[in-house]
Amino acid sequence: MECLVSVSSAPIAALGDRKYYDLVGTIGVLKRILSRSVVDGFELQVEPEWDSKNPPLTDGNFADWTKTPKYTAREVVALLKNEALPILSVHASRDVGNYLCSNQERDLERGKQAIYDALFIADELKTRVCVFHVWDTWATSFNLDQIREILLEVARQFPRVKASVENIPTHLDGSTPSDLVKHFDYVTLDLRWAALYNELYAFEPIVDKIVNVHLRGKLGRGKWVLEGSSFDFYEALKKLKDEWGYKGILTIEPEGGIDSSCFDNFAKAMETIRGR
Repeated sequence: MECLVSVSSAPIAALGDRKYYDLVGTIGVLKRILSRSVVDGFELQVEPEWDSKNPPLTDGNFADWTKTPKYTAREVVALLKNEALPILSVHASRDVGNYLCSNQERDLERGKQAIYDALFIADELKTRVCVFHVWDTWATSFNLDQIREILLEVARQFPRVKASVENIPTHLDGSTPSDLVKHFDYVTLDLRWAALYNELYAFEPIVDKIVNVHLRGKLGRGKWVLEGSSFDFYEALKKLKDEWGYKGILTIEPEGGIDSSCFDNFAKAMETIRGR
């Protein structure tokens, strides 16, 4: 079975000169990409900017939040079902980990709700993988057992969806991302973070847990380039598919600046994913 090829909705919105939190505009970009037959589907990024009650905790601009259209989980589902776009995975709000590392009960409840919303969207769209950032990247201490139990508690309500934990950076003393994700049932491997910690090979023993790979790279001339890494983009891709026997989703997350002028070059680069 060949890996399914996907792109993430958040960075790809820029190909239509749209903001990552512009859901309607992003849908238009996804439809254009699908028309080029270079992907099997998409990873839908659930943005904290869509939350009407709580402003984003991570990388957010408060002014953007005040003017961004708001969507409930049910409204997101309705929009996507209406467009009949193939959603291969859902990425939960990037704020989940910040909520789960808080000592405040209300934050933990907000984290649970964000987990529930993402899993609900995935389940309703018949998507079998949902990606989570479950710790605060800057936190120097947190209760991993509690975080795992919270994720499992909510995920049990959606048995058809694999709640997958991404190897995002950590400041937890004595731990690397691979140390942390191995405690979870399902894993999303992000190549940029694996390169940052020089631990791509640490994921080979747990390849059976990996259900999604975020292929990170800058858009070169008809190809993808992973800068500042000890391994090449296509070297890693070959290793995953040919040596490790990975058969899950391959999700492109473009790095660096892209805009509508890059669209044709993006389509050419996407064609190299299956060909390598």
